[in-house]
Amino acid sequence: MTRAVKSIILSVLICPGLPGAGLRAGTSAAGQKAEVKLRQVTLFKNGIGFFVMEAAVPERAEMFEITPQGTASHGTFWVSYSPKLKLDSLAAREVESSENVEAVTIAELLRANVGQKVRLHIGGQEEQLLEGVIRYFPADRERGKADPYSLGEAAYMARGSGYKGTGEVKPARQSRLMLLERSDGQVAIDPQSVVSVEFRGDQVERTLAKKVKSVQLEARLGAPAGGEKLTISYLARGVTWAPSYVVDISGKGKARLSAKAVVINEVCDMDGVKVQLVTGVPHLKFADVSTPLALKQNLAWFLQSVALAERGRGTEQGVLYQTVGGSGGYGGYGGGGAEPPVMPAYEGAKEGKTAEDLFLYPVDDVRLGKGETGYYPLFTESVAYKHIYQWDIPDYVNELERYYYRPQQKDKAEPRQDVWHCLRMENTTGVPWTTAPAETVKEGLILGQDILKYTSKKGLATLRITRAASVRAEQSELEVARKREALHLYGDYFDLITVEGELSATNFQDKAITLEVSKTLSGEVKSSEPQAKVERQAKGLRRMNGVARLTWTIELDAGERKQIVYRYDVYVRR
Repeated sequence: MTRAVKSIILSVLICPGLPGAGLRAGTSAAGQKAEVKLRQVTLFKNGIGFFVMEAAVPERAEMFEITPQGTASHGTFWVSYSPKLKLDSLAAREVESSENVEAVTIAELLRANVGQKVRLHIGGQEEQLLEGVIRYFPADRERGKADPYSLGEAAYMARGSGYKGTGEVKPARQSRLMLLERSDGQVAIDPQSVVSVEFRGDQVERTLAKKVKSVQLEARLGAPAGGEKLTISYLARGVTWAPSYVVDISGKGKARLSAKAVVINEVCDMDGVKVQLVTGVPHLKFADVSTPLALKQNLAWFLQSVALAERGRGTEQGVLYQTVGGSGGYGGYGGGGAEPPVMPAYEGAKEGKTAEDLFLYPVDDVRLGKGETGYYPLFTESVAYKHIYQWDIPDYVNELERYYYRPQQKDKAEPRQDVWHCLRMENTTGVPWTTAPAETVKEGLILGQDILKYTSKKGLATLRITRAASVRAEQSELEVARKREALHLYGDYFDLITVEGELSATNFQDKAITLEVSKTLSGEVKSSEPQAKVERQAKGLRRMNGVARLTWTIELDAGERKQIVYRYDVYVRR
């Protein structure tokens, strides 16, 4: 069947980039290598990234190898190619290589110097001295994977049932044998019992070869297609971004909102990669299931992982603000503008991209090595804002229809009422604001920090600054009427109580303020003065009493005190 693009589904994370990282091309029989370039990475805030790369097929090759690093999610690795290229298959297999490492124990030093003449000091109850030539030092014995499908129970049990219950390979059993040749024969020694060693030769080898296992993909083509390119995409854990904001209210009426992103990369090197930072989290059913092609688990464990993910039982950030110096635009701080600015002044927000329920912030030419964390300015924009104060009072009737405000307080004084000083900002920028920490500053001083919640373009955001110590809030609720056993339902008796609440607020500041007061209550609202905006809440649908939210917006002049009175009926379980 002829198609413009053919695709096959695989699930192996392959990270290209700088030498030694990510996707490394092996050689075919002709010794040719594939050239691979990571083009784009899309980052989500939950530790998952979506990678897109481009690979060039070696000339005249019908078979070549690709060595992956890391592990992708099941079902998210795709290879796409043109009709000119015929990809028959990719097969995953475990390959072994070696790398030189420095010896860090006496046993490793002895292993590195097989053939050397040595004098050994053996520890124990009585110290012994042995002299001879190291003739034999076996490699560590590996423990194989579980093999439940082979014939014979004994062979399966001998190989073990997997590491940590996951079907992974168990750690190797460390070698504790060395043969030392002396003039009177050879003696077997536990190398871990050697407390010191004297080398009789001039040269002491300090490095040894360490075996390393990795997973390799073998690509098989139906016919040579040198020069053609593969597009590879996959989803994998190990990379994320953490946004944060700073809101400068030094100016009147306009705040300067600056945004930055901190990118944490634990997957592979990125060299000039286009990165997109996503606002929103997609639904990823198998994000925590490793691909079987990664050879990390056996068949039984893979099937179990898939079953858990299908049932929704998959296995499964704060960044300090840093000031950035710069020139131009924002004005100096002290000294007639000679000092660098305290607050950042980045460029305006770049035009992003909307993809259904997600929004992507673009960051071009990212150069970040594996294990590195990068700081990336996003934008600075001027937005309209105003100061408001908020007082939020909770409901005192719980889901069991019991009134708990008075029993909790008993004879104690009324609890302190928190009034929050906040900013109300309009998002007039060209991008939505993602949920992130946001600090408020004025003239170089930090006033507070809270969470700026997701705000769409042209939306309003409320950011808490700090508790308003200069605004005093008091409340009380009193029972003014009771009808005992007003309702008998399912064996329970309920009293119908009429409650009157009184709220008072005093502004001790030398300026007028706007105070937003909200009260959540269970029951039926009878009256309020001044008139409140009443919103019925869906969360009370399964309860005896409905739940309502009352909201008042009042203006308080300097030194002024105002009072709010409301009344409601509520059924309370006896």
